[in-house]
Amino acid sequence: MKNKQRILVGLMRGMLGCALLMFSDWLMGACGKDNVSNGVVQSNWAKAAGWRYEAAILICCVAVFFMFSGLKEMIRLMKLSRSKRDAWGVRGAKVFELGCTAAMVSELFLHMKGCILPILYGKLYASSLMEADMYSIVDTVNFHLAVPHYVLLIIMIVFTSVPFVYQVFQGRLRIPRWFMLLNPLVFWIVGWLLRLLKVYLITDFTACMVSFGFLMMMWAFMQHVQRSPEPNRE
Repeated sequence: MKNKQRILVGLMRGMLGCALLMFSDWLMGACGKDNVSNGVVQSNWAKAAGWRYEAAILICCVAVFFMFSGLKEMIRLMKLSRSKRDAWGVRGAKVFELGCTAAMVSELFLHMKGCILPILYGKLYASSLMEADMYSIVDTVNFHLAVPHYVLLIIMIVFTSVPFVYQVFQGRLRIPRWFMLLNPLVFWIVGWLLRLLKVYLITDFTACMVSFGFLMMMWAFMQHVQRSPEPNRE
């Protein structure tokens, strides 16, 4: 494989970006002990420190630049691994590129949306509004942001995970088949299942699952690159 070292460096930068996004996700999504959900509103939003959400947005702004390096290399590796005789592999590479592009475009929007709601609720909680009115205002803001939020989230998760699983299953990436599990979709589903345990430490960590899935997928691509033969210089 040509430019092997450069590709590995790009993937490592992407993994650093994903790790920063995990921390940003935790700052944004962790609600702590004795939290009660009321629709989209979390009861502990009222006592959450405002700096957490400001820090989450700032960290995300930095993280996306690092994540871009890893996503760019993954797109290139998916295109190199596809077989032109396999129509599904060719289509999958295009879908994967679309999913990675959605991830690059949407991460900052998703984090800002995730931070705006608790900031808004905290300000309303400090006012003299009735509780029902506070819930109504937050739900209304969430309603107007929900469609692009979930459309972008589904595209970035599903459009990257499914082609990756297909390529690994077909043996076009030099990694074991159990690496199919190392993708954002699997970690997203696992996160939803873990929330059923109702243990706040685990529930707080599930806020990081999508970013963790991208980090593990980049690590899987790193294993593919490391196992690829060096180019013949003769």
